[in-house]
Amino acid sequence: MTNEDFYASLNDDNDIAFTQVVEMLDTKLGDNLASLGDRDDPRYLQQDYMNKVVAAAAALDIEEIAAFGVPGIQNNFTEIYDEFVLALQRFVMRVSLRKVRTGKVYSVELPPADKERIHGLVREIRSVIEAADLDEKKRNTLYAKLNAFDADVDRARTPFNNAMLMALDIAHVVKTYGEALNPLSEFLKRINDLLASAKSKEPEQSQLPPPEEKKRLPPPPKQIEGPNLSRDLDADIPF
Repeated sequence: MTNEDFYASLNDDNDIAFTQVVEMLDTKLGDNLASLGDRDDPRYLQQDYMNKVVAAAAALDIEEIAAFGVPGIQNNFTEIYDEFVLALQRFVMRVSLRKVRTGKVYSVELPPADKERIHGLVREIRSVIEAADLDEKKRNTLYAKLNAFDADVDRARTPFNNAMLMALDIAHVVKTYGEALNPLSEFLKRINDLLASAKSKEPEQSQLPPPEEKKRLPPPPKQIEGPNLSRDLDADIPF
């Protein structure tokens, strides 16, 4: 995957997108550190990593991380870097837990019998689409959304996002092409009933927490700005 493809695929949520960037930069840092010789100074790689993470935080409005300045190597770099890493770990853990909680709210655990029923209904929908006089591009789009939802049904928890996209597209096709595709509405209703019934039987999830207030941390004391590494970001952070 190219850098452009990676950044295009980032989550729409800034906090989650930032953790994805951090994960990518963590992997690169680990690979680079592993290639160092015994006498090589790892601080130059850590400084570059810190600079890129802070730049990503600023671009994505993660103020508590963007507040860090990048110190020079010859100053109190190790002390500031350690504080930075701990703050970064706290942020990533908080976002990861929120993501898991959100995922449970917007998904459902389907019993095996319901999974089989839904797979059968998806097959029925696919058969109707196959026999219908549809534009080939539209047919392939519907197949793609059906396949994505069908795969979700086999997961431990079935998320609602692909189910919603499939339902919206099918509803639009039924409205556009008319009577020949009316059976799709009934199949779709039965799928929705199965999802809703399974969700209603789960323990009531607590309400999602309100968005966290962005808090700016005070900058580490006596920081001296290090060299400008922004030119290195052109290839990695296209913000």
